[in-house]
Amino acid sequence: MAVLPPGLQVVEVKRYPEAERIAASLRDFPGDWGWEHKGYTLKHAPTGFVLWVANEDYGLSERSSGHTSKFSAPEQAIIWPAAQAWLASHKVGFTGRLPKVKITGRKGAWWCVAESHPWAGVGDSPAEAYRSWARAVSIEVRTDKCPGEILHVWSSAR
Repeated sequence: MAVLPPGLQVVEVKRYPEAERIAASLRDFPGDWGWEHKGYTLKHAPTGFVLWVANEDYGLSERSSGHTSKFSAPEQAIIWPAAQAWLASHKVGFTGRLPKVKITGRKGAWWCVAESHPWAGVGDSPAEAYRSWARAVSIEVRTDKCPGEILHVWSSAR
């Protein structure tokens, strides 16, 4: 028991145990977290908990079953510093090279996709599918030889 000087009052501070657990986990066990969707959501591997981190203006949210539940401002104030530290040490780096893709043929068309991008390119040949996909994800490729060519690209973002 502590004795306070005369005139001081004890103030009850509201606690946010879930936010404190998330922040502590990000700080103390960063290896338990990984990108579920690079640049947008982090996933806590042991539990499957998904944290939306894409945009500080929107704020942090919990993702489950395709829905986002935004954390309150006090909860975000607890989680953001730990999330920003994790993000700073796990940046989505730009290498200048396009990622490895998967090309498959279906119903007379060729499709090109990559795990790290929510885009699919389509063409009459594997080369056309790749070119369509590459132009969707790279400004350098987009400004090459055929500036008037029509691209056939679909987004798989949810």
